[in-house]
Amino acid sequence: MKNSKFGKLVSAARKAQGLTQLELQDLCGVSASVIYKIESGRDDLSLCNFVSVMNALGIKVHCKSPLGAQILLNE
Repeated sequence: MKNSKFGKLVSAARKAQGLTQLELQDLCGVSASVIYKIESGRDDLSLCNFVSVMNALGIKVHCKSPLGAQILLNE
C-alpha cells in the first residue's frame, strides 16, 4: 500500500525547514533511503525509523483505535 499524501506531507515539512534528505538523515539517525521510502509513500519501513523521522521534523503522530483509545507515538 502506498500513502502518497503522507509522503507529500513529510517532503513538504523537510523542504520548509530547508533540509535535504541527507541533512535530515543526519538529524534523525536513519538512512536517506528510509527518508526516500517515507516520502515515496512506501510502507515497508520500521515504526522506529518512522518515528525518528517524524521527531526530527516536529510532526506529531497520533494513533486512535476503533474503540476510542488514543496514544501519541512521539512525545
